[in-house]
Amino acid sequence: MSAADSLNPNSPPAAPTSERVADATSVVEPQIRVDPQQAAAPHTNRKEVRPLWVTWFAHPFANWFWFYFGFVAALSGSNMKYPGSGPVVIVGWLTAHLVNVKHPLGEIKLLLASAGIGYVLDGIITLMGVLKFHEPSYWGWPIPLWMVMMWPNFAATLNSSMKWLRGRYQMGAFMGAIAGPFSYYGGVKWGSVDIGLGWSFWGAMIVIGIEWALAMPLLLWLSAKWVPGPQTSEKGPLIDANLR
Repeated sequence: MSAADSLNPNSPPAAPTSERVADATSVVEPQIRVDPQQAAAPHTNRKEVRPLWVTWFAHPFANWFWFYFGFVAALSGSNMKYPGSGPVVIVGWLTAHLVNVKHPLGEIKLLLASAGIGYVLDGIITLMGVLKFHEPSYWGWPIPLWMVMMWPNFAATLNSSMKWLRGRYQMGAFMGAIAGPFSYYGGVKWGSVDIGLGWSFWGAMIVIGIEWALAMPLLLWLSAKWVPGPQTSEKGPLIDANLR
């Protein structure tokens, strides 16, 4: 008690020191009650377990295997007088491919467009006499169905095993000019297609190289347009199309 309080008879008696300390310490922030049953479980990163048959088509190595399997099936089917076997195999693996891709609608557009591009370009060089097929012409156009199906068979690799080519149009044109003639040369050696009369081997390979040097950048552009994914350029990776 202070001196002023002791002289004032009307002032209330002061609380003991111990009670004042208890009152000061009792004023604390309210505590939040946490129910242990409602506590959030710790986040754990669990790797997605996918069926084995899915990985057979989704993995880039599997993608390249099925592309090559379809390529061989088409050539061998034509050589053994079963030209319909190749398209059946290709349609089968492409169906499984579409089940596993993230953007099936864009892939379908790409596959159909590639078939149309191949139908026109291979038809033109066949009319020029560069190629000669053993099968009769279809719908008035001189290339068989198995040859048309080779194009979507290859286009299915552009967003999987060949996705490193996305946006690299100059590299794509160079690879098309080199790898395209080698593929047709494989068909010639397999006996599924012949070089037309009046054309030398190297002359035919040059024309095919020009065809694929034009077709590859177009296919890459359509792939980047319809199927979102990480974009690249001649200088390296750019930006994910999903973020634009």
